[in-house]
Amino acid sequence: MSGSGERAPVGRLTVAAAIGAGAVALVVVLTVGLLRDGVGTGDPADVWRGLGRVLTDATTWRVVGLSAALGAAVAALVGGLARKGPRG
Repeated sequence: MSGSGERAPVGRLTVAAAIGAGAVALVVVLTVGLLRDGVGTGDPADVWRGLGRVLTDATTWRVVGLSAALGAAVAALVGGLARKGPRG
C-alpha cells in the first residue's frame, strides 16, 4: 500500500497510534519506576522486585490506557481531517 500512493484507512492508523502511544507510555513508566526504587541499591534482586512493583501497580496501566486512548483520539481526528481535504 505504501508504494501505490494510497492512504491507509483511518481505522488502521488509529489502531497503530493507540498501540504506539501505549507502548511509549509503558516504557517511560517502567523506566521511571525502576529508577525510582529498583536499581542502585546493590542487591541484584531489587531490579526484579522493582519491575514487579511497577507492573502490578494500577497507576501503570491507567497511564498506558489513557495514553493509548489519547493516541487513538488524536489519530482519528487528524485522519478524519486529512480525509476531508482543504476547504475552498
